[in-house]
Amino acid sequence: MNAEATSVRTTERVHAIPGPWSTPSSDAAVRAATRLMLLPVRVLATSLGRRLAAATVLSVALVVMVSSLYSHADGPAAAASGALRAAPAAAARPAAGGARAAASPAATRAAERPQDVAMAWFARQKRVAADRVQALQQQRISATVTRVLVMAEIGPADMPTAFVTVRRDGASWKVS
Repeated sequence: MNAEATSVRTTERVHAIPGPWSTPSSDAAVRAATRLMLLPVRVLATSLGRRLAAATVLSVALVVMVSSLYSHADGPAAAASGALRAAPAAAARPAAGGARAAASPAATRAAERPQDVAMAWFARQKRVAADRVQALQQQRISATVTRVLVMAEIGPADMPTAFVTVRRDGASWKVS
């Protein structure tokens, strides 16, 4: 006999001899508690219950697998991100000697277009090399004001963007 057969079938009641320490039990309460505890067993006895149990076990297994994959996805890349951030920062620092002479033609050329000025300013803000910054689009606000959307590639997953407002100052552009 199994647990379901003993709780569902009506059985003949065994009478206990009342003693000084025994209390009379409430048969209705015991039967209700037994049926409530055996409800999952009865549900699993049906085909729908078995399907629900299988779907629940499969769902829990998939959630555990996916969450473990996501929690360990960035393990080796986290160590490499420090090296990626250090390399552009070192490349953005000027050399000790003739950096000023080499930068002056680039500075005059950068002042010709608003996107060049915005890219150079954003490269200094993010401490990356100027060639790792791109101008994505421009929005002309007025004849002397332009907003430039720039993006810096710091690492494979770190690409900050910003709108840089550039104003025309005589013959050149300056970040305002």
